[in-house]
Amino acid sequence: MEKVKITREEALAKFQAAKNKKRECLKQLEKSMKEIYKKRTGKEAENFFAL
Repeated sequence: MEKVKITREEALAKFQAAKNKKRECLKQLEKSMKEIYKKRTGKEAENFFAL
C-alpha cells in the first residue's frame, strides 16, 4: 500500500465540501428540533445548540 499525497488545493476542496455538508446537516437538524420543540411546548425556540 502506497500513500498518495494530495495537493493543497485538493485538500482544501475536500475540507470545504465537508464543511458545507456539515452546515447543511445542522440547518436541517435545527429546523426539525425547533418544530419538535414547538409541538411539545407550544412556544418558539429561541436558541439552538449543537456540537
